[in-house]
Amino acid sequence: MLYTQINSGRKKSPRVQHIKTRLAFIWIVKLLVNFTAFGRKLCGLEAETCRSFQCIVQSKGYNMITWTLWCGLMFVLWIYFLWSRRRFYLLTLKIPGPIGYPFMGMAHKLIHREDILNEFGIYLRKHGPTIMSWLGPIPFVIASDPQVVQDILTSPHCVNKGIIYRAVDDGMGVGLFSLKDPRWSVHRKLLNPAFSHKVLISFLPIFNKETGQLLKQFDSLPGNGELNLIPLLQSFTMGITTQTTMGCDVKSEANFKSIVESYHCCLETITDMCISPWLHSKWIRQLLGREVNYHRSKTEIRGFLRKLIHKRLADETEDSIVSKDKNIFLHVTTDLFRRGVFDLTNVEDESNQVVFGAFETTAKTVYYVLMLLAMFPQYQERVFEEIKSLFPDSGDFEVTYEDTQQMVYLDLAINESMRVISPIPLVSRQTSADLTLSNGIVIPKGVQIMIDIFHMHRSKKLWGPEAETFNPDNFLAHKARGEQHPYAFIPFTKGIRNCIGWKYALISVKVILAKLLRNYSYKTSFKFEDLYFVEDVTMKLKTVPKLQVQKRK
Repeated sequence: MLYTQINSGRKKSPRVQHIKTRLAFIWIVKLLVNFTAFGRKLCGLEAETCRSFQCIVQSKGYNMITWTLWCGLMFVLWIYFLWSRRRFYLLTLKIPGPIGYPFMGMAHKLIHREDILNEFGIYLRKHGPTIMSWLGPIPFVIASDPQVVQDILTSPHCVNKGIIYRAVDDGMGVGLFSLKDPRWSVHRKLLNPAFSHKVLISFLPIFNKETGQLLKQFDSLPGNGELNLIPLLQSFTMGITTQTTMGCDVKSEANFKSIVESYHCCLETITDMCISPWLHSKWIRQLLGREVNYHRSKTEIRGFLRKLIHKRLADETEDSIVSKDKNIFLHVTTDLFRRGVFDLTNVEDESNQVVFGAFETTAKTVYYVLMLLAMFPQYQERVFEEIKSLFPDSGDFEVTYEDTQQMVYLDLAINESMRVISPIPLVSRQTSADLTLSNGIVIPKGVQIMIDIFHMHRSKKLWGPEAETFNPDNFLAHKARGEQHPYAFIPFTKGIRNCIGWKYALISVKVILAKLLRNYSYKTSFKFEDLYFVEDVTMKLKTVPKLQVQKRK
């Protein structure tokens, strides 16, 4: 009867209104009394009155109301959370891919970096060249279609690197590699002069001189069987890098080899932090016994760079500025520091990232070219004949920029090597605003994007039936027929945020390889089919094939 009166359209009696008010008041007091002591004070109730109301509201019926209220509240919040992410869920209807498990997505498939490239390959073959999935609650798109990749890399809404690169900030500092726009754009414009064509040409004497010293070290290798040459090449490229970017020859430093090892330690930890976010915690790294070496390596690298930077600042007089090339990388950054554009941390961070990027990628690129030519000796001989036609006499010789432009087949071999074994297998971006692809699909703001360069470079649809093997002629054929999409081959990425040092890398690699291939031949018993590729900041091989070096006449 009371319920009918309350819910009828007739004018309600004072008694009914009193009952409704009392029930509402009891319900409100229930919330205040049950959950906050502050509620008692706010209502100004006496202790006895509070206890009276407590007795009322703690009845079975009102406890049910409380639980219903909280469950309803949680349900509303959950619906709001899902609604706020509705565009991510709708995107799964437009872009296929593995959904994975609730709250995990496909994260369980990517715990071990040895499995990442293989897992991506499986999903791309199953769902197509562009797929969408989840890493926990984070939506991400994997792109290996050149047109989609072009849309991403040329968009002003995809300039920022993905969240996985926060590990690089921890290990190497915040520099060009990981800076967010618009700071990245400012730094890039300020540092571009250090990689101009004129500056790169001025490095040729250093490339020639240091490679001449490397030849002397190679003279002791014939007759020693198969060897892993990567450590030797990394020390060599570190010497070149510090001279061309920091303006100092540091090979004679007592801790030179230790610096190279420290960079390796940082690289390993950074890669693990990208894949295992919990390693971002210093406490967890300490618990796992990884913090000591990581901290020591970072400290040693920082000390090494600070020494070079302070030496440069101490020598910076009017005479020295005139006598030295202002556009060497360290000179550019210290000049920005003097003018108040950079602080000392900016100088250290940018120097740290450019040294690491230059020496690591150059050493591996040189080794992978030698390794692939050793596995395919027919192409090694064609490269040798071309170099011999330019340099008839063996031994040390001067390689000019004009010479590098005439090394056509060597250029094909280098490009084919970087296609088959991408220097950087995966590149991450994130959308800062909605991105509309050429096919009309809109990728919402907040999506992580992984550009799978490795599988795009090995796509049979793009590169033909021999896409997964090494063949410089295969590379040439695609260029000759004009079938190659401009973004089908991007070893140094492309678009707005391409690699600042890609020309530096190509010139240095050509000079090094010209001398090494003219003076030595290379063999290996390791089969190409047995190569196993591991995701790293730079491409890594699970087992590094060893090379046998033989002197040429």
